[in-house]
Amino acid sequence: MSNFSKSQKEKGLIALAIVFLLALSAYSYFMLYTPAKDMRMQSEQTLSSERDILIALQTQLKELPEVERVSTSKLQQKVSVEALTELIVLQIEQAELMSGTLVDTIGITEGLVELPVPVEGLENLQEVLTTVTVKADNYKEITRFIEKVEAMERIMIVEAIDFDSNEETTAADQEKEAIDVNVTFSAYFRPDLIALADTLPKVDAPTPAGKVNPLPQNDGTALAEDPVEKEQDVEVNVEVNVEEKAAASDE
Repeated sequence: MSNFSKSQKEKGLIALAIVFLLALSAYSYFMLYTPAKDMRMQSEQTLSSERDILIALQTQLKELPEVERVSTSKLQQKVSVEALTELIVLQIEQAELMSGTLVDTIGITEGLVELPVPVEGLENLQEVLTTVTVKADNYKEITRFIEKVEAMERIMIVEAIDFDSNEETTAADQEKEAIDVNVTFSAYFRPDLIALADTLPKVDAPTPAGKVNPLPQNDGTALAEDPVEKEQDVEVNVEVNVEEKAAASDE
């Protein structure tokens, strides 16, 4: 068994240390430094391209014309924060007058809108489902009524239309019957937007007519208050027979 001298052992340890340091340096360079350097260069390129895009967007934004801001009160005329069912009734009456139809009944229900796919921001959207029974003389009046409803400033979506056609006219003197039409449409509101309640549209409802008889035949001359019955004059007939009194006094 050969024995190494002390100087040879020291030289061997130094050589092993040098090899270890070289291996550690190579590992650090190829496994740590080089990937970090590449990632830094890639990040700088990404940052440079994002900066160019931002500058281009800012330039386009400055070139865009100024858009008039829409007030919340105008937006609430389309989708309000309350149901405003009385406004819907007034708009139905307007559509009735403009279409020449006759509204028979109005049914209104409120409920939460069930969306097939959840949409962020519309979790509290509610709808006012309105069903109107209308009498029309012909199909043209039906379409005109629906067009007037859809043309309202508030968003109205027609959900269903149901009507039956009249019997075929077989005689010249046969009277045409009115067509009964059921129209169902939806309006929407957001009750969770309480902060916008101050800008709620005002409902300009007409004052009550004050009629005793609500039928159209009443011309409005009869007031709602019952007329006070005038007190009948009490006629007191006092008959005095002067001759009988004079005869009684002579006796």
